[in-house]
Amino acid sequence: MIKLFLSILIALMLTVNLHGFATTPNLQLAVTSATYQPVAQRKVVDGVVEAVHQALLTAQTTGQVLEINFDVDDMVEKDEVLIRLKNVEQQSSLAQLQAQLNEATAVLNASQKEYYRIKQLYDKHLISLAASDKAQADLAVAEARLNNVQSSLKRANEQVEYTEIRAPYNGIVLKRYIQVGEIARAGQPIMEGFSLEELRVVATVPQSQLDTILQHKTVEISLMGTSGDEDKPRLLEGSKITMVPHADTATHSFKLRIDLPVGIENVYPGMFAKVAFILGQTPRLMVPASAVAYRGEVRAVYVVNQEGQVSMRYVRLGNTYGNRIEIVSGLNQGEPIAINPVDATIILKNQRAKILADTAATTESH
Repeated sequence: MIKLFLSILIALMLTVNLHGFATTPNLQLAVTSATYQPVAQRKVVDGVVEAVHQALLTAQTTGQVLEINFDVDDMVEKDEVLIRLKNVEQQSSLAQLQAQLNEATAVLNASQKEYYRIKQLYDKHLISLAASDKAQADLAVAEARLNNVQSSLKRANEQVEYTEIRAPYNGIVLKRYIQVGEIARAGQPIMEGFSLEELRVVATVPQSQLDTILQHKTVEISLMGTSGDEDKPRLLEGSKITMVPHADTATHSFKLRIDLPVGIENVYPGMFAKVAFILGQTPRLMVPASAVAYRGEVRAVYVVNQEGQVSMRYVRLGNTYGNRIEIVSGLNQGEPIAINPVDATIILKNQRAKILADTAATTESH
């Protein structure tokens, strides 16, 4: 009875062996090894996106609001008229000063002619020095008056221009503080907005790591939900780091401003970001990410010994760097592992089938 059972077992093992090896008789297992590689050492902190250019526009002159051409959340272009004020008083002052300018110009021309006439007479010793000095003084007064009127006229022109409140740059209206019909007075808030053309991320770092961060000046920014894949962060490289030159008295930490690339799309002020400051490099034991097998909660690699035998080894993983992954424990440097876990699994099953068949054959012979 026992011999019959062993015969059946041997037949089964041989069948498994044949199915295993017959289907992959020339299967070549590609092998690599775990090696230490330098990777960037990071300090990751939270950050917030903000606009580099954000302005609160105030009235520079007094006037009744006639038009409001843009409202909250509207896109505006540089120099577009946001709000127009009534400018009757400003235009009246401008007209008066223009008349004074014409008068002062005429007086100056007359004074110049009189001065040159008196100068010629004085050079011929036909008039006294007092008369020459008076002509020269009258000319100086006329020139001063003209300069004064020109300065007043420039200010009046500015007052007229101030009745049209224009956008200082391309941007978005954030808030509006006035209504049509209200009287805007000098210094009164009118509108608030920001530009999307230049953005930065503000992050806080501890004092103990400030010098190292500023020394390396390398930073990576991760933004969720802007890559088109909600589960995959968008990675950006900061172009410039600026330190705010004072520390928080409670936490002794410093604020850093990291400029984002100019003209970046789908990034807006107020967004949350992860900021990774590079502190240097450190060696990590790395293997190709494709060499790791995932079996439920278990992570493993297939180790290949000198005889070509395959065994599964449980490992603990660290961070992923591109197409390579860090091995925290379970594997030593230089140990050969299979690059393709699927091929390694087939060979491991065949090995086990052969061991069972050999064991069964040995048992039958005895």
